[in-house]
Amino acid sequence: MKRAPLLILALVLACASAAMAEPPGLAGPPPGGGVPPAEALATIPNLTPAQQLEVRKILTQRRDAQEALQTRTRTEFESLRVKERNEHERIDDQASDQLRKTLGEEGFRNFAEWSMAHRGPAGDGPRPPMHGGRPGSPGPAGDGPQRGPGAGRAAPADDPTDE
Repeated sequence: MKRAPLLILALVLACASAAMAEPPGLAGPPPGGGVPPAEALATIPNLTPAQQLEVRKILTQRRDAQEALQTRTRTEFESLRVKERNEHERIDDQASDQLRKTLGEEGFRNFAEWSMAHRGPAGDGPRPPMHGGRPGSPGPAGDGPQRGPGAGRAAPADDPTDE
């Protein structure tokens, strides 16, 4: 339950940084940082020169505050990303130590080779499951995962359904 607030914060930060990364003109402020030039403010009807200066000052403060927010949010997001990566590495190290203790060095080496064949090296991203077309495996020759009694058992060699 302690992770839920961190996950929510990470999700909010990810969404916020994605929104900030959109090119200007689509969803962001107009070019020039959102502060129109003095000449543009002069075209607003019934706006005195003092009001123009005040509007420009307010818009500049708003732009600066938004930029500061963006910088702070990106820093916090990067910090969370590093923290998450470090936690993943700690969990992986802990699992490796437990596997090594359970399987011994040779057994662990065999497991690591098996794991690489099925998943690839760490950091390679998710891989699709391997499909050999055997009964019970999803894919062209298989009919999906087996469920119920007999699931996981090999079919007899003389089974007519194997042809």
